[in-house]
Amino acid sequence: MLWAVHISDGVLAAPWWLSGYGVAAALIALGVWRIRDDEVPRIALLTAAFFVISLIHVPLGFTSVHLLMNGLVGILLGPRAALAIACGLFLQYWLIGHGGLQTLGINTCIIALPALFAWLLMRACQQMPWRRHPGFRALLVMTGAATWLLSLVFSVALLGEQGLHWTTGLQASAVETAWARTIHPLTLALTLALSALAAWGERRLENAPEFPLGLLLGELAVLATVALNCIVLLAGMVEEMPPLMPLILLVGHLPIAVIEGIVLGFTLGFLAKVKPELLGELPTQRPPEESTIAWQDTPAHRS
Repeated sequence: MLWAVHISDGVLAAPWWLSGYGVAAALIALGVWRIRDDEVPRIALLTAAFFVISLIHVPLGFTSVHLLMNGLVGILLGPRAALAIACGLFLQYWLIGHGGLQTLGINTCIIALPALFAWLLMRACQQMPWRRHPGFRALLVMTGAATWLLSLVFSVALLGEQGLHWTTGLQASAVETAWARTIHPLTLALTLALSALAAWGERRLENAPEFPLGLLLGELAVLATVALNCIVLLAGMVEEMPPLMPLILLVGHLPIAVIEGIVLGFTLGFLAKVKPELLGELPTQRPPEESTIAWQDTPAHRS
């Protein structure tokens, strides 16, 4: 069984799961480097959230899907994200039997690397002075919508082409055909139109300025996680597996990418208002003139 993006024991060849432990050890070493005592409660809280959210599974034939929330973990923990993800995956294996002990390292890499990518992209966007400009926000929404739509076209086209050869390995002709359909001018034009419509709709909703960025990061984190999972399965399995299975896994997680993007967008908007330091931003200070006017209007001052 392939539990969402948790690869079980005995599925991968030894070089793959051993390499996974090596990379995971490096990520964990980065996470514990100069860690402070005041960071431990936040890591523990996000570890618990990462574990609990994985308990809600949606069956999908031979596998299942669930929310990942590695984008949120990465944004709030930064380089410490691998600590929370590794602990959460170990709890999932120990308590509910998802994943495996042998593949704990490679599973950590598959989920932690996109989390770190989301954090780095978040930090890069925070350095841009125009990040709150309506045009930049529209660009973020259009980028997220276009990425999702093109991923949908490519994965469905590849699934349809490969379905004719479901018992054999991944066909190069199927990949070429799916790619040709993805970059077809009609596909690109329709994608651009739908992305512009999505940006217009998001603007009409009057969401927080951080919503478009969270929408994009949450979506990219899921897509990157599933893509890494599919690559590892197709290249590293002990026995040759019909490529139809990871392709179905990819298609099944496309709705999850949208849900996570929306959830992360609202979460970032909320945190920016109540706890901006969690996002690496300074709290918004009230202008001095407002406090002076409020003091002058008190009854004691008028008397």
